[in-house]
Amino acid sequence: MPRIEVAKRFDWDTFVRRYWNKRPVLYKGTSASPFEVADVFDAAAGATRSYLKQSYSTDSRSNLQFTIDREQQLFLKPWLPHESDGSLESYEARILGRLGSRKYALIIASLYSSGFSLWSKERAFFSELWRRVGVPLSGAITTLFHGNYEHSPVGVHLDRFTTFLFALKGRKRMRFWPKKPWSEPVSTILDYAPYLKESFVAEVEPGDILYWPSSYYHVGESAGEEVATSVNVGIPRTEHHTVYYVDDLLRGTIDEPSLSEQEWRNTRLATVSASPLARGVLTRRGPLSPELPRALLEAVDAFRDVSRRRETLRHIQVTWLKRLTAGGFEPVPPPARRGRLADEDRICVDPRFPILFEQVDARHWICSGNGHALLGAGSAKAVARLFEMLNSGHEVRVGELLRPFRSRAERARGAGSVKVSTRDDMRAVLERLQGFRALTRLGRGSLL
Repeated sequence: MPRIEVAKRFDWDTFVRRYWNKRPVLYKGTSASPFEVADVFDAAAGATRSYLKQSYSTDSRSNLQFTIDREQQLFLKPWLPHESDGSLESYEARILGRLGSRKYALIIASLYSSGFSLWSKERAFFSELWRRVGVPLSGAITTLFHGNYEHSPVGVHLDRFTTFLFALKGRKRMRFWPKKPWSEPVSTILDYAPYLKESFVAEVEPGDILYWPSSYYHVGESAGEEVATSVNVGIPRTEHHTVYYVDDLLRGTIDEPSLSEQEWRNTRLATVSASPLARGVLTRRGPLSPELPRALLEAVDAFRDVSRRRETLRHIQVTWLKRLTAGGFEPVPPPARRGRLADEDRICVDPRFPILFEQVDARHWICSGNGHALLGAGSAKAVARLFEMLNSGHEVRVGELLRPFRSRAERARGAGSVKVSTRDDMRAVLERLQGFRALTRLGRGSLL
């Protein structure tokens, strides 16, 4: 029977050479994990806030699940972590107080999208892996598992993701099978007792990092009565075709990619109004009508409208820059409230994660930071120099950055057909980037 390989020192070069997409490994007691309990609670409470703003219709999608003794709960509000809980420990105490001896599981997908601190640390950690194996085009997934459940609600299963498990609280057991242990034509099983002999286990404790490739069947189990908390990061490896990305490109052609459902309804691709039921296409004698139904004609026209070469190329540039600065974790957390920047303010950018800049054409340019993007109009030469200064990592005064740009009055008196960005335009860009947290305001006064 195979056994889990155990290591104590986490090193990306060794990991990629020995374990990446090859076999599981358990790193015991390492301090390498990017996840902290406080950040996890902050992100979980943020996910609850987002959930409570959503529709309660039965067909609405949610990143949150809560089970009690394996039964999925339809009304989640009473069971979710709220900001008023104050901490993950207090949330746990509240839930245990209500459930008594019953078991529960809280699962939150896309955890990073609700907490900037968690997202930024996770991006920094995995950026070292991306440098060695490549950035996942569709992004990795991050899921919180919290509770005292007996085993994973879905049972034994196979993912299309190669997975890292970061243990934060309590003890947890992961059970693995190198090959599918059953012969029935089903993808998952809940009762896997007959197949225990072919399995091997890894028991994780706080501080441990467990990795397994996507080829291993697995199930998470309780390692006692205590509540356990872990964060799983999955990186797509199998059954994830490049064609899936086309939807991303089309949905955001009018506005920005990764649109919410509400934003999607406002795009031209969503304005096809013809009924999906095509009347009159079959005659009494059986032959099909040679004319395409109205719904298909409208869809083709809408697609042709949004796929004009100039719009498409510009949108693809925006999409790619956002994906790069998201660092493999999308959707990114929402921007913070936009603040004012005075000439005396000192700002800087983390050189590990620069603001990306690209010229679209003679009249337009794009900049992107932390998974957000801005499209600007005007000559790009001075703008490129501004981002070059920012991305150096050195502190710089806002007034110094804006000195090369004209005031609006000066631009109004200028000649030429190419629009030039003004100081006010670029100050607004810097303020937006501060809201994206792509640059940091350090204070006011002269530089040291």
